[in-house]
Amino acid sequence: CQDKQHIISTADYIVEDRVERVESNWNEDKTAIFTHTNLSIEKYMKGTPFAENELQIMTPGGTIGDITQMVEDQPIFHEGKRVRIYFQEVDGEFHIVCARFGVEELVLQGTPPSQ
Repeated sequence: CQDKQHIISTADYIVEDRVERVESNWNEDKTAIFTHTNLSIEKYMKGTPFAENELQIMTPGGTIGDITQMVEDQPIFHEGKRVRIYFQEVDGEFHIVCARFGVEELVLQGTPPSQ
């Protein structure tokens, strides 16, 4: 997963998005936290465009109140950021290729990446 060419060739979709909304919630029995991230797709670099240029992804982990559940190797999204995501479609579901390695924060020329 640290080989960028592997990520590119494995991905069925490569999209550039703006993170519109990030919301964490407990699962039904309150044993785990999942984060739902709403994305606005700005550019398709690989793959057939979706009917709508919006996408919601769910990742394990997140923060609710003063409780944070961290899950190793999972990407963390921040509202307002632009990202490039590499997706693979498996049995009709979309998965980020190589977890956090399949997400890149995009920065404007001359703007340092966030810490």
